[in-house]
Amino acid sequence: MVDLCVMRNLFSALLLFTFSFINAQNGETNLTFDMMRESGDEFLLGEEHYKNRRFEKAGDHFAKSFEILKNNKEAAYNAACAYSLAKMTDKALEYCEKALKNGQYDFSSPDLYNISGEDQFQTLLLKAEILEDEIKNQSIAPIFRLPKNYDSSKSYPLIIAFHGFNSNAAAFSAHYEKVAQDNNCILMLCTGSKIIKANSFAWTFEQEEYERIIDEIEMAKLRYKIIPGKIILTGIAQGGFMTYALGMIKSEEFCGLLPVGGLMPQNISMSLVKNKNVKVYSIIGLKDSEKVIKQNEEAEVAFKQNGNPFKLDKYNMGNEFPVNKDAVLDQAIKWLLN
Repeated sequence: MVDLCVMRNLFSALLLFTFSFINAQNGETNLTFDMMRESGDEFLLGEEHYKNRRFEKAGDHFAKSFEILKNNKEAAYNAACAYSLAKMTDKALEYCEKALKNGQYDFSSPDLYNISGEDQFQTLLLKAEILEDEIKNQSIAPIFRLPKNYDSSKSYPLIIAFHGFNSNAAAFSAHYEKVAQDNNCILMLCTGSKIIKANSFAWTFEQEEYERIIDEIEMAKLRYKIIPGKIILTGIAQGGFMTYALGMIKSEEFCGLLPVGGLMPQNISMSLVKNKNVKVYSIIGLKDSEKVIKQNEEAEVAFKQNGNPFKLDKYNMGNEFPVNKDAVLDQAIKWLLN
């Protein structure tokens, strides 16, 4: 019986495909859902060939899955494992390096035994150990941006922004700094709990994470004077999901939710949204996945039935910010605050 590769967790892999958005702030090409779907299909083919001990073909499909997205460490790692079992040393080492570059630091799978004696592999293990130690010390504390003429004796609205998958608070700040300044708001940028690699994080959507963000909001209230009832949540893609989720769970804390290309949680009941005054301004792309579009249209109906004001703006784009982002965000923030 062949041991399964350590990282071969189909559920987490498919979840990763769902949320693998490369954000514009990283200077990368924006992925489409067609690309993610194709990558997912290749991953599943790799699984099938692996189970049937066709290791070279499994490696080829896992490799293709990785090359489509170029950020999925699970696909790269599985390709390395399969190529190792196929005794294709050069290919196995190549995809070990790619997995390492994308945040894979555990190379303990028995599938990699055939390359374990290679000098390149031993060097890679040392690099992985060093990088893993470095990322453990990364801070996930929130970052704050204050109005230009900030006066500690005055009170301000608070905008809380959640980055997308595979990003970080500092890189994401550029998207909201102008709208926060123009509306004289304090900007708080939060970081996901799951470490992907150096300076790259994701959200877990676990109770502990929600509680951490609420604690950070309470600390912000102690540190700065925040106008009561003037706190807005916003974020893109995975951060848009977090906007919906936390906003629904703790609706009494917020006056507005501004998800951009975010899925609405299906496991959180509208009955939890006790605050009928919380407004929702959702921004989605007509080229986004059918799932994102459908769930936001359903969200509009659900929130309105619950008595909450809801605006749904659709643009000719994918899962990204509109071209005229600053104007769109400014319009949304003003509506949410008033």
